[in-house]
Amino acid sequence: MIRNIFFFVALLAISSCCLNENSPEIPCLSCEDDDGGGGGDDVIKKVLIEEFTGVRCVNCPQGSAEIENLLSVHGDKLVAISLHAGFFSEPYPESLYDLRTPDGDNLEAFLGPLSFFPTAVIDRTQFAGETEMVVGQSAWSSYIADQLAVTPTISVEILPQYDNSDRSLSIVVSGTAQTDLAHDIYLTVLITENHIIDIQLDQDGIVEEYDHKHVLRDVLTPFNGSNISPSFAVGDTYEESFNYTLPAEWDETNCTVIAYIHRNDSEKTVLQVEEISLAD
Repeated sequence: MIRNIFFFVALLAISSCCLNENSPEIPCLSCEDDDGGGGGDDVIKKVLIEEFTGVRCVNCPQGSAEIENLLSVHGDKLVAISLHAGFFSEPYPESLYDLRTPDGDNLEAFLGPLSFFPTAVIDRTQFAGETEMVVGQSAWSSYIADQLAVTPTISVEILPQYDNSDRSLSIVVSGTAQTDLAHDIYLTVLITENHIIDIQLDQDGIVEEYDHKHVLRDVLTPFNGSNISPSFAVGDTYEESFNYTLPAEWDETNCTVIAYIHRNDSEKTVLQVEEISLAD
C-alpha cells in the first residue's frame, strides 16, 4: 500500500483542472466532490451492478433495458458491467465478435452459479432472504436503493491518460479510507466498451444490429482483485498504477475504465466503485 500524502497535495495544486493546449486531457475527479468522484468528506456511495448476459439469451435484452432504466434514474451513482459468460454467451456463426472473456468466465464461477436469466449481482452482496448473491431483475431496483443508502467507507478516484498515437493507456487509481477497515482490501480495475453492434437473440428472434452496452473487455488486475492492504485506518490512502494498450478493434471513445474496492474473504462486498469514460 502506498500512503502518499504528496499525491493529494499535488491534486489540490491543480484543482483548477487546467492544462496547456499540448497536454492530454486528464479528467479531474477531485473537482467533483459533489457527486462523489473525488473522495474527501463529501464521498457519496456508488453501486456496482454486474449483469450476466449472452447473445443467445432470449430474455437478456429485457434485463439490459432495465439496467438502462436504472442508470437513467440513478445517473453516475450506478456503475454497470455486462459479463458475457455462461451457456448463453457462445457467439453465433454469423456473429462479428466473441464477447466472452476468460475473466468473464472466471467471474461467473466466482460470483455464481447462474441458474436463470436475466440475472445480476449488486455490490457483490448477498441480501437478507436470498440464497446467493445472484438475483433476478425484479429485485435489482430495491437492492440498488439499499446499497445507495450505505455510508461509504472508502473513496475511489481514477486518473487516466490516453495517447491516441499508440493507443497506450496509463491509469492511476487512488483513494482514502473514510473509516477504519479491519479486513483485507482488494482493488479490481477493468475496461468496458459501449455500443458494440452485433447479433442478439430476443423474444422476436435474431436482432442483426443490437447495441451491446457495458461489455467487459478486459480486467487489468486479477479477476478477483489485487490485495492492496490487510487493513486501513481512517485517513489512510492508497495509490495503484496500471499501463495498458487498447486493441485496435476497440473504439476508445466508447471505452470506460472502472475501478472498485471490495472484500474477498467470507464476504465479497463492493465498498466503493468509480468509472470514467475515455471520451471525457
